[in-house]
Amino acid sequence: MAKQKVQNKKPLKNKPQQKPPVKKAEKSGNQQWLWIALAIVFIATIVIYFKATGYGYAWDDDPYIIHNTWIKALHWENIKQFFTGFFIGNYQPVTILTYAIEQHIAKDSWFLLHLTNIIVHLLNVYLVFVLIRKISPKNVAVALITAAFFAIHPMHVESVAWVSGTKDVLYTFFFLLSLIMYFSYRSSDDLKKLIYSGIFFILSCMSKSAAVILPLVMLALDYYSSRKLSLKMFLEKVPFFAISLVFGIIAMISQKAVIGTNAPDVSFIDRISIVSFSFISYLFKTIVPIDQSALYPFPDDTGSALPLIYYLSVLFVVFILVAVWFSRKWGKDVIFGFAFFVITIILVLQFVPVGSATMADRYTYIPYIGLFFIIGKLFEYLSAETKSNFKTHRNLMAVMMIAGFFAFSTVSFARVKVWQNDDTLFSDVINQYPDCGLAYFNRGAFNLNYMAQKLYANDNEKKLMYVKRSLKDFDETLDIDSNYVDAYINRGSARIMTKDFAGAIKDFSKTIELNKKEENAVAYINRGIARNELKDYKNAISDFDMAISIKADYADAYTNRGCSKFYLNDFKGALDDYNKVIELTPQDPNAIRNRDVVKRILGITK
Repeated sequence: MAKQKVQNKKPLKNKPQQKPPVKKAEKSGNQQWLWIALAIVFIATIVIYFKATGYGYAWDDDPYIIHNTWIKALHWENIKQFFTGFFIGNYQPVTILTYAIEQHIAKDSWFLLHLTNIIVHLLNVYLVFVLIRKISPKNVAVALITAAFFAIHPMHVESVAWVSGTKDVLYTFFFLLSLIMYFSYRSSDDLKKLIYSGIFFILSCMSKSAAVILPLVMLALDYYSSRKLSLKMFLEKVPFFAISLVFGIIAMISQKAVIGTNAPDVSFIDRISIVSFSFISYLFKTIVPIDQSALYPFPDDTGSALPLIYYLSVLFVVFILVAVWFSRKWGKDVIFGFAFFVITIILVLQFVPVGSATMADRYTYIPYIGLFFIIGKLFEYLSAETKSNFKTHRNLMAVMMIAGFFAFSTVSFARVKVWQNDDTLFSDVINQYPDCGLAYFNRGAFNLNYMAQKLYANDNEKKLMYVKRSLKDFDETLDIDSNYVDAYINRGSARIMTKDFAGAIKDFSKTIELNKKEENAVAYINRGIARNELKDYKNAISDFDMAISIKADYADAYTNRGCSKFYLNDFKGALDDYNKVIELTPQDPNAIRNRDVVKRILGITK
C-alpha cells in the first residue's frame, strides 16, 4: 500500500509543473500581439495625418479662427461670451474655448490647431477600443478591428485634417467617455460614475449639438446586453433626456437662421429620395470610399424629376431595413451595430434641410463605429473555434481585414493632401461636381482675398495672376447661378484690381439690385470707389452717403467720401469726413495725413 501511494504521487506532482507555464505563455503572447497591433494602428494614423500640421486654413477656418475676435484673448468677458452666445449658427462653447486656449499658446501658428485634432483623434481611437471591449468582451479582435478602421478610414479625414473639424473630434471624445462611464456604472452600480457620465455628456453637447442623441445610444446598449426592463433603468436616464432636450432646444434656436438656407425647395417624395440616397451612400462608402468630396450638392434641376437612382434608393433602404430585422435570428450584433449607426446619423440626414449639401464626410465620424462593429463581429463569427469548417474563411477574412486597413490608410494619406488650402480643396470638389457654383466661388474668394491681397500683395505680377484666376472662377459661379450675390461683390472687387472700373460698377449695381439688406453697404462703398476712379465724384458721394446711412460708423465710407469731396474742391466737407474717420479710428495714418493736407489748404494751423 505504501509503495502504491508513492507511485500515485508522481503524476500529481508532474501535472502542475507542466500546464501553468503553457497558459502563461499563451496569455503573454496574446497581450504582446494586441499591443503590437494597436501600436501599428497608432503609427499608421500618425503617418496619415501628421503632414496636416504644416497646413494653414481651409473653408470655414476663416470665420472660426482668423476673423473670430472672441478667441484672441482669454479674458473673462470673452469666456463668458463663449458660454452665453451662438457662433456661426451653433452653440459650441467648449470648442470655441479650445480655439482660444490654442491661440493663447501658439498665437497665429496653425501647427498646434492641427496637432490638437490629431491628438484628440488618437485618444478617440483608444476610447473606441475600450468601449467596444466593454460591449463585446469575449474577443478582443472585435474591438481592435473597430478601432483600427475608425482610426484610418478615409471618410474621417475631414474631421481630423480640417481645423474646423475640432468640434467633431472633441464632442466624440466626451461622447465616448460618457458611454464608458455608463458601462462602468452598470457593472458597479456606483452612482458617481453615472454622474461622471452626465458631466461628460454635457461637455459633449457643449462641443457639438449632435451629441444630444446619446441617451438613445444608451438604450441601444441596454438592449444589446439584454438588460432587464425596470423602473431604475428608465429613471437613471431621465437626467440624460432632460439634458438632451435642453441642448436640442438651444440647437434649434441657434440654427433657426440657417435652416433651409441655400437648400432647394423640393417635394416630400423628392426629399425622402434625397435622404435615402444619402443614407445608401454613407453605407456604400463604408466599404468603398470613392468619389469623396468636401461638398455633396443637391442634384441638378431639383424642380423637375430627380435621377432614377434617387427614387430606387428608397427601395434599397427598405430592403436593408428588412434584412437587418431578419438578422435577429442570428443574434443582436447586426441590429445593434446598425441601430448605433442610424441613431447617430439620423439628425444630419437632411430631413429638415440645412445648408446647400445633401451629406458630409464628417457626419460619419461617430456613426461608422456601429458599422465597423458589425465587421468586427463578422470576423469573430468566422474565427469561432467551434466552426472548424470556417478556418479557410477565417484566414481569408484576416487577410481581407489587413488588406482593407492598408488600402484605406493609403487612400486617407492621399485624401489629407486635399485639405491643404481652399484651392486644393475646392479644385477637388470641382473635379467631382463641375457644376457646383459654391466650389468655384470659394476657390475664387481664396485666390482673391488670400493669395492676391495677402500672400502676394507686394508682388504685382503674381498678385495680378491670382486676381485673374479668381475672375474666371467668379464668371463660372455666375454662369451656374446668375443670382449669386457674393460672387458679384467679389468679381467687382477683382475688376477694380484689374482697373476694369466700368465692369466693377455693373457688378456692384447688380449686387444692390439683388440684395436689399445691410450687406449692401459694402456694395455701395465699392461702387463709389470705382466711380471715383472714373472721376464720377458726385455719384460716388451718393454711394458713400448710402453706405453711411446703412452703417453709420463705416470709417472707410467717410474716408472715401472725403476724397471725393476733396477732388470737387469741397475742402470743408472733406475735413469733416476726415475728422469723423479719426474719431472712429484715432490711429488711422491715412486719415491723419489727409486731414493735414486739407488743413493747410484751408489755412487752419491747429
